[in-house]
Amino acid sequence: MTSSSNPRIQVEAISGGSGISVAIRNIGDTNLTNINWTISCDGGLVLIGKNAQGTIPIIYREKSEIVKIPFVLGFGKPLITATAHSSEGSSDTLSKEARIRLIRVTIIPGSNDALVATTSLIARGFQSPTILTNAGDGSNRLFVAEQTGKIFIIKNGTKLQTPFLDLSSKMVKISALYDERGLLGLVFHLDYETNGRFFVYYSAPKTGTGIDHEAIIAEYNVSANPDIADPESEQIIFRVDEPEMNHNGGQLAFGPDGFLYIGLGDGGGAGDQHGTIGNGQNISVPLGKILRIDIDTGNPYAIPSDNPFVGIDGLDEIYAYGFRNPYKFSFDKTSGELFVADVGQDTWEEVDIVEKGGNYGWRIQEGNHPYDPALAELLGINLSTLKLPIYDYSHNVGHSIIGGYVYRGTQSPSLVGNYVFADWSESYTTPGGKLYYLNQTHPDQWNCSEFSLKSGKPLHRFIQGFGVDENGEIYFLTTRMIGSFIRTGEVWHLQVE
Repeated sequence: MTSSSNPRIQVEAISGGSGISVAIRNIGDTNLTNINWTISCDGGLVLIGKNAQGTIPIIYREKSEIVKIPFVLGFGKPLITATAHSSEGSSDTLSKEARIRLIRVTIIPGSNDALVATTSLIARGFQSPTILTNAGDGSNRLFVAEQTGKIFIIKNGTKLQTPFLDLSSKMVKISALYDERGLLGLVFHLDYETNGRFFVYYSAPKTGTGIDHEAIIAEYNVSANPDIADPESEQIIFRVDEPEMNHNGGQLAFGPDGFLYIGLGDGGGAGDQHGTIGNGQNISVPLGKILRIDIDTGNPYAIPSDNPFVGIDGLDEIYAYGFRNPYKFSFDKTSGELFVADVGQDTWEEVDIVEKGGNYGWRIQEGNHPYDPALAELLGINLSTLKLPIYDYSHNVGHSIIGGYVYRGTQSPSLVGNYVFADWSESYTTPGGKLYYLNQTHPDQWNCSEFSLKSGKPLHRFIQGFGVDENGEIYFLTTRMIGSFIRTGEVWHLQVE
């Protein structure tokens, strides 16, 4: 170890189940040795598994280890505290409130001193809802899109039975068990109240060979009935061949500049193995990018003159690149900043503030961490030029980031200016979604907290998306089960005390 090394250990996560598991990560720049750890349960009545301790011989840099109390028997609400201390002098502690019922340990949501959120069920009975948005037309309606192709309206608190639009006949057949294709994007024109234009992103059957499906960005118009779209008004704006079923992106949003932004994933599979350099770093293809187009001029669109690759090598539509799966993104209504949640590969999830022309690293990096640094050498990219996320977290914490919004409503004053997001679930088999927020404490410094829930209980849901109403109040979408074969989809309103 040199004098310039920075040994840092982190007690990353505490999780429950039949026992207690603790993730301990090396977040420094040198290997850590002889890490002494403890787990203790204080409070409640813990008959078996009250304490444990041990030593981890080594944790290599960028790596983590899981330590456990394999079986717990008891009752009540203890405080679980985990500590770790390495021989290099680095220490960390994490505490979580829990509930123990016989042999089941449940971790109660919330970071220390976190904001307390009330979640109120607004509507249910949706088939894998992926999008919630509003038309900005003064009607205060909520539009909820299902992955399977239908868009429904919630009007005056009631879900209308007739869909606003049904795209299912145009789409690929969605697997009811699990699928990443479907109706993934919906946005209304900024002047929708007068022009009736809106845009969708959906997965269509392939027309070519060697691909899985096609991503379609299309324009529609409302009919004479404001609660029904004209299904015959489709104009396809953009079409992309998708080589695999997954990593589709799908988000559509209008920026403060009035242009349409489109999120596209890297084409799927694992590790962006598309050609020699993958799609994320290939500036001649739209996959793995945020695109920006002008849908108010041109036929069917025009290229903004200041897009970064206009007049030079690279696809003119590209706004930023180096993404794996930018499934959800949004603009801060006050600052205009573009917040992108990029779903990670095997280890890291990330939040980026995206700037024009920026390279956000995939597959050279995953989050703040190296994934294929040799690709940077091959492409002649200096690693210092890559744009780093403002926050990332590992799969010890969650498995798939769900991007949200910087809150700018009025009902939750203490939440204003914070970026609200979620993780889909801490488990692939049982619903364990969590709600988080990022608070900017200093320039380029963001602190992440998990919301405490007023109910004092986990959500026990998979979280699939966020949306805001015309007043900037925030909602989130959940399901009780993976897939779309049962209508377990719900809409929730989130409010902070």
